[in-house]
Amino acid sequence: MIKKDFVKLYAEMNNMDIKKSTEDVDEFLETLKDIFKTSSKVVFKNFGIFEVRETKARKIFDPRNQTDIIHSKPRKYVKFRTSRKMEEVINLLFLAKKV
Repeated sequence: MIKKDFVKLYAEMNNMDIKKSTEDVDEFLETLKDIFKTSSKVVFKNFGIFEVRETKARKIFDPRNQTDIIHSKPRKYVKFRTSRKMEEVINLLFLAKKV
């Protein structure tokens, strides 16, 4: 599902127009970005955890010239971990569709 599909589904479920639902989704995503500027973790109970993590610096070999070694810089990324309850719901839905 892409953002456009999510916005459409959100609008249908909340009986609102697409423009308003797009604003709501964009506002939520901007709020998440602002939170990550000050905090490294966002917890939604019974849903999951968004957490900022950092990769380590590594040595990378240049595939064009095997003798050159490039050093990558550490960088940050966001990891999402689902809660146990959300995993149970997803697994129940998956099993129901399979039958």
